[in-house]
Amino acid sequence: MCYHIYLAAGPEELVRHYGRRADLVEELPTPGRVCAFSHRPYPVVTGDERIQPFRWGLIPFWTRSSADVVTIRNQTVNARAETIFEHAAFRVPVRRRRCLIPVSGFYGWRHERDRKIPMFVTLEDRPLFSLAGIYDSWHCPQGGGPAMTFSIVTTEANPLMRHIDNANCRMPVILSPGDEERWLTPGLTDAQIAALLKPYPDRTMRSEPVPSDFA
Repeated sequence: MCYHIYLAAGPEELVRHYGRRADLVEELPTPGRVCAFSHRPYPVVTGDERIQPFRWGLIPFWTRSSADVVTIRNQTVNARAETIFEHAAFRVPVRRRRCLIPVSGFYGWRHERDRKIPMFVTLEDRPLFSLAGIYDSWHCPQGGGPAMTFSIVTTEANPLMRHIDNANCRMPVILSPGDEERWLTPGLTDAQIAALLKPYPDRTMRSEPVPSDFA
């Protein structure tokens, strides 16, 4: 599973890394550590020329009532690669609305008897990298602008992540540099999309325990 991510890069670094426009760079947050269930704005990269702030926890476009939003988005912070093409909330976004979630690292919890040990996971050779995401646009029936929200796609864990996330054996889909723009390419077939949703090789992944006061 992936419920906590960390981003140290500021707006200017994101713009340079992804080759996007800097027009609205001051409106982008530099979020630090983010919990999925806080639903805070987070910088997301789409096929658009700008990097935009979306909120974590996908609200499907077909959601009818604002009363359903909290329940739904808490259930859609992650999208399983194995069922993403059939899931009612994800099957349209994965085919039409794919995005990149920039991170400096993410967190996993190792279970040891009655303890849960938080671990911070990074890539040795990439201080800024992308998780595979999907997004949607929802219009509240009571009016207002569209709510732009996203989910992070997860897949089966590689050996390192099986050791860390030993309760669920899951990990977020980490995209290689060459696959980042491909993930955003319109018109990919289901097979081409599925081919990108694989466990990342663990040879350059590193993990370290987080201090015990981590909340």
